[in-house]
Amino acid sequence: MLILALETATRAGSLAIVGPGRRHAMAGDTTRTHGARLPKELFDFLASQGLTLADVDRLAVVSGPGSFTGLRIGLATIQGIAMTSGALVIPVPTLDAMAAVWQDANRDRSCRLVTCLDGTRADVFFAVFDCGAPGGQARASVLEAAVETPAGAAAAVTALGGHLPLIAVGDGAIRYREVFARAWPTATFEESLPNLALGAALVASGRAGGDAAVAPHALKPLYVRRPDAVLARERARTAAAGAVLTVERATSPGDLAAIAELQRRSFANAWGAEAIQWEIDNSSVARMYAARGQDGTIVAYCSCWMIFDELHINSVAVDEAQRRKGIARRLLDRVLRDSAAAGARSATLEVRQSNEAGRRLYEGLGFKVEAVRRGYYQDPKEDALILWHRDLPARFARPER
Repeated sequence: MLILALETATRAGSLAIVGPGRRHAMAGDTTRTHGARLPKELFDFLASQGLTLADVDRLAVVSGPGSFTGLRIGLATIQGIAMTSGALVIPVPTLDAMAAVWQDANRDRSCRLVTCLDGTRADVFFAVFDCGAPGGQARASVLEAAVETPAGAAAAVTALGGHLPLIAVGDGAIRYREVFARAWPTATFEESLPNLALGAALVASGRAGGDAAVAPHALKPLYVRRPDAVLARERARTAAAGAVLTVERATSPGDLAAIAELQRRSFANAWGAEAIQWEIDNSSVARMYAARGQDGTIVAYCSCWMIFDELHINSVAVDEAQRRKGIARRLLDRVLRDSAAAGARSATLEVRQSNEAGRRLYEGLGFKVEAVRRGYYQDPKEDALILWHRDLPARFARPER
């Protein structure tokens, strides 16, 4: 199977073609932008190999993280080509492509590999892979793509433990080498990798026979960090709400009626007053938080359990009139910081599969989907996505009240 790969996550970008008896990769022209040189650069690359689109079986594209503009141009280019040629596309995360091209050049090295991109905002995009037996492929470890400060990334990787030698690659690893070296004194640091399109093609080759290939309209960028416009809106909402919002533990039975009524308005299958009373009374196990407006009215709540070092978030609701103001995020930030300070290392929750707003909120806080619980919700019946945050201390160090 012949795979043509494109990468526009970096300024230079890259192209690669991989197939039986064929492997060729090329860096892009740094003197021009991606928009100015695509798609012609891609067609010229094919022609230089004596190929046309008709010879290509699958397309691959690096889907992010990376330059927002670059990613959009690359995905749009591949979408247009796929629609014209009828080929399916395999999206490959940038950090997976980095791991694959490193592993391809270091087949006999066994290590824990940290792929690290400079996020350009005093932060880094990073992921962790275990490279095993000689000739093996890099495989994702417990840390998938994330964005953190260099110190936060260092702490997250350190928390994984393990005994494999640590190798960090990429421009983020080099730029923040001093920070990482303090946390990983025995680590090896290597320069940025030469051709991410080659890595994407190698990853795609291993996935071409499965369900990784998608139709062009299904392509989506993997930003990891939310777009600037979203962050700006959230900051504005938080600023608007911040001066009049108080988040605290709800321990008084006097809060029962307000929380019960808010839950009744928010959910088809509300718990009822007795269940909420139990949550408040059994505070050694349960934690109930309330967000209050300027007049003291409860506008949001979060019910959760602290079980050993795991936080189980059972229910979150915001008054309908107060939604889209950043209240839920501020409430959960307080809950997660308090829980981390109390010894919680991880947190989990369920969300309806169709609840895209909820998923964006939780994923923005660092949660990731790990499983599906079929038919969990009723009225209407729907699957639940099970989300986990596996390292609360790395992100929610107290305080930020």
